Amino acid sequence: MRIAIIRHGAAHYGQDLDHTRPLTEQGQEQASRLAQWLANNGWQSAELVASPFLRAQQTAQAIAEALPLTRQTQSLLQPDGQPNEVIDWLVLRQTDRILVSHLPLVGRLASLLVDGQVYDQPWSPAECWVLEGDVAASGCMSVVDVWYPALEE
Repeated sequence: MRIAIIRHGAAHYGQDLDHTRPLTEQGQEQASRLAQWLANNGWQSAELVASPFLRAQQTAQAIAEALPLTRQTQSLLQPDGQPNEVIDWLVLRQTDRILVSHLPLVGRLASLLVDGQVYDQPWSPAECWVLEGDVAASGCMSVVDVWYPALEE
């Protein structure tokens, strides 16, 4: 199985509440380019799941339109989500999934799935790690591909 872990595209800072901050124009462009990369790499049959925060939903919408997939929402993917709880949820269905979330969860989840330990890792907006393994469990997956917006500029 494969899991694509994605940090949402670049978002506005400032006046809005954190859960209502939208993508910037750059973030929308990043999400579109990421969506095209996923479409070119065989993600058409994956489940697409995003945090309920607006910027993650907008990033997932770009992906949903490009593949096309139905976008689902999962509250476990919020910025302060617990990686162990996400893994418990992932184990319930061993299918390819595209997860759109936030810092610090994306880095913590990836490190737990790959190394079996939680690390805080920096991730660029719209960065995507593709993990692969027989099961989505702590220390049981490997990084097989990475996409950064800067690679396409």
